[in-house]
Amino acid sequence: MIGRVVGSLVVMAALAACQKALSHATSRPLASLAGTEWGPMDREGDRFVAFKADGEVVGSGGCNDFFGNFHQSGRVVTFGPLASTKKACPAPLMQAERDFLDLLSRVRAAEATWKELTLFGEDGDVLAVMRRRDWD
Repeated sequence: MIGRVVGSLVVMAALAACQKALSHATSRPLASLAGTEWGPMDREGDRFVAFKADGEVVGSGGCNDFFGNFHQSGRVVTFGPLASTKKACPAPLMQAERDFLDLLSRVRAAEATWKELTLFGEDGDVLAVMRRRDWD
């Protein structure tokens, strides 16, 4: 009986330690965006941006796929010219896609934790806050 109680206490302590470690890890800043994938916080549509290890960026504006490159030096982040497929979608979706790609072209800095990415414009204004897609 005492063995079960001690065992239960050990398991509970281990779970608490894991939760604390996970909480700390998810709030730590990311040094690099490479290998991460992000989508809008509102989860509306299929828009996302994925940063590849080789400086390539791919994603979807919700209708068309896009690709190009990005450059990151510390907090400074810029996107190279982006190209996209040319499917036609309903007008509201096409406008949302144009807005998303325009937003990416105006990014000049980023801050990210394991769960959240904030994109900033030239004047330091927040352009978007995105969530990590593989942390749902």
